Amino acid sequence: MDDDRNEWIAARAYALWEQAGRPFFEDRTHWEQAVLERDLLEQTRASADGRDVMNYVHSVRERRGATARVLIVEDEDRLRFHTVDFLEQAGHRVMEAANADEALVLLERNDIDALVTDIDMPGTMDGLGLVRTVRSHWPAIKIVVTSGVIKLSHADLESGVCFISKPTPKLELLRMIS
Repeated sequence: MDDDRNEWIAARAYALWEQAGRPFFEDRTHWEQAVLERDLLEQTRASADGRDVMNYVHSVRERRGATARVLIVEDEDRLRFHTVDFLEQAGHRVMEAANADEALVLLERNDIDALVTDIDMPGTMDGLGLVRTVRSHWPAIKIVVTSGVIKLSHADLESGVCFISKPTPKLELLRMIS
């Protein structure tokens, strides 16, 4: 069992290294990312091909009928694009913003059901400032806060706001939005 795990981690770390353009002296970073991904797979008992996630998505879609209108606020382009793509494949209508200022414009012009925001962002306010603003102007919006640097407990956040650390497990994000 440990051999399979180590082989999976090694193959994933190599793939991450290749995706990053084969940078020198970053193999530890890619190895740690692969270990984290493997741990998440094991903790959630997710399949390697993601089939269980898509089955969950389809079952939620069938039960709910309607899709959520989700706003993703993330300054890291690649991460934002992957999250938007995943949520769109799950059947949600998704908008995106690179910072809180862009998000506020979208919030004023659109009906949004859920907001997923990073904490550490450039601009006039960070993600927690955005959360306070959304809570005061649009209290019905579900909010999910993410960060790869800062760890928050549920006690640190206002009622109705969830926290999930990066890298964001996609299935958990879907559950929070639903």
